[in-house]
Amino acid sequence: MSLNLAIVSGKGGTGKSTVSCGLALSLARMNKRVILIDLDAGLRCLDMFFGIEENIVFDLFDSINSGDFENALYYPHGYNKNICVVPAPPKDKTITKEQFFVFYEKCKKLFDAVILDLPAGLDFSILEDIKDLKYICVSNSDPVSVRDASFVAETLSEKNINKPLLIINKFYSELIRNKTYKNIDDIIDLSGIKLLGIIPFSTELMLFPISHKLNKRTNAYKALNRIIRRLGGESVLLPKPQKI
Repeated sequence: MSLNLAIVSGKGGTGKSTVSCGLALSLARMNKRVILIDLDAGLRCLDMFFGIEENIVFDLFDSINSGDFENALYYPHGYNKNICVVPAPPKDKTITKEQFFVFYEKCKKLFDAVILDLPAGLDFSILEDIKDLKYICVSNSDPVSVRDASFVAETLSEKNINKPLLIINKFYSELIRNKTYKNIDDIIDLSGIKLLGIIPFSTELMLFPISHKLNKRTNAYKALNRIIRRLGGESVLLPKPQKI
């Protein structure tokens, strides 16, 4: 049974695509086969994260409409085919929810994990036919971003879609030390979403689209790894804010 994740955010700039790639990298290092599907039509970026932008010929739209499932599956060098990337189509190419459902079901049969990187905002219509997704909302720790995460949760609830889990990305422990928030529970309460994990601000993670790698020793990678373990059912404690 595959791990099926929809990575969403209320506003742009939270690092949603970076988190998607980081989770894929962590799974790949556990020898899991992961497919990353870019659904941000017109603004694709996952190809850049893995250094394959010059190789792209076909995208998700081409694959669905040609009937050739594999022509838009790209395997970045250096990952032993454990990571596969499907580029998003241009803005003017429309994919129906019925078409995407068929494509998604094929992916589940071939990969241990399916990660869908959605555009920022509140439109989840392409996923309405898919009932087995775990939604993960990526937020920063500033109040506006956290409030937008709560809007995401409300929208999903209105559509009778599974309530998301929360990842706080680009976290600064100074926010606790300088009393912007009393504690991490303040952030969780403001979002109204169950916390899955916290990823610290990381220059290395920010530069992943250039380096295409992430050192296992960094706090950011360790945080991503803890998140994957929690998704796998493990009980993994959250470190103290200053050690995140």
